[in-house]
Amino acid sequence: MLYLPVHPIQELGLTELVGIDEKVDQNDYSGSVGVSVASGSDQPVSGEIMSFAFYATEDGTGAVQDSAGELYILDADPAVASGDTALSAAEWVTVIAKVEVTAADWTTDTAGGVAYIYDTPVPFHNVKTLYFVWKQTDATGLNDAAGDDEQLEFNAWFLRYS
Repeated sequence: MLYLPVHPIQELGLTELVGIDEKVDQNDYSGSVGVSVASGSDQPVSGEIMSFAFYATEDGTGAVQDSAGELYILDADPAVASGDTALSAAEWVTVIAKVEVTAADWTTDTAGGVAYIYDTPVPFHNVKTLYFVWKQTDATGLNDAAGDDEQLEFNAWFLRYS
């Protein structure tokens, strides 16, 4: 009988993609953010992200956004700043996946919202850190009006293979 190794689910942790007062218009990128997947080890690990949760909040006078966009996952830091409109050719070849989020994926109310993506698994090779960049494809930008204090965060759960 063949026994497969058991790999407990790991959590990336709540991570900010767009912070309060960081303006990200349609087709703009958020700043890049790196998240360690090595769990304190100096050794790179491989694995597979199994699901993503996106969280929208509004701390000012604006509305909670159900932002359509794309989360890019990279194996090197693209050094993108909030509001940038392009990735470089060298940055594009470090993209290992794209996760699409539509306005229909969101459940929102006046206090916040969540979009849960579970049908887009993302395998990754041996790395210590994964990097994430949000591209706002929605016509309504984040923090694009006076009084907006919109925030977009995410979390992800993954299996660690090595």
